[in-house]
Amino acid sequence: MNTRFAVATHILAYLAHAEGQPVSSEVLASSAGTHPVVVRRLMGTLRSAGLVRTQLGAGGGALLARPAVGISLLDVFKAMREQEPDLFAVGSTNPNSHCDLGRVMQHTLEDLLGSAEKAMHQALAAVSLEQVMQELAARLPTDCGCPGTAAA
Repeated sequence: MNTRFAVATHILAYLAHAEGQPVSSEVLASSAGTHPVVVRRLMGTLRSAGLVRTQLGAGGGALLARPAVGISLLDVFKAMREQEPDLFAVGSTNPNSHCDLGRVMQHTLEDLLGSAEKAMHQALAAVSLEQVMQELAARLPTDCGCPGTAAA
């Protein structure tokens, strides 16, 4: 497992907090505690998924492509999954079909983990970026001091 999902969610939350003001990859990277190149790579994936749009030129940067209420954590998960196999990608193994255990392992894991994967997808689909923002707002000071946002 890596941190792409968490960093992508951080990026989207920052953009939602910026309230329509473009935010640079440098500012996003500083907030997320990562390198701007990592942010730019994730932004490309988020842009391909239709979650962000970018604006070039002076005052340019990234913006949400649609309202936060219309972006679920499942959308973010699916966008990030394009970069790596799914957590439950049991089909990526190549078991020995001449081995009794190898022959039945794939179907066994799919049967056992299928409900867990479905539950995870349902849980992620039930949480919008707007809900994430509400949770963050409860923890943020009135003026969070985030550079590049309307509250700064």
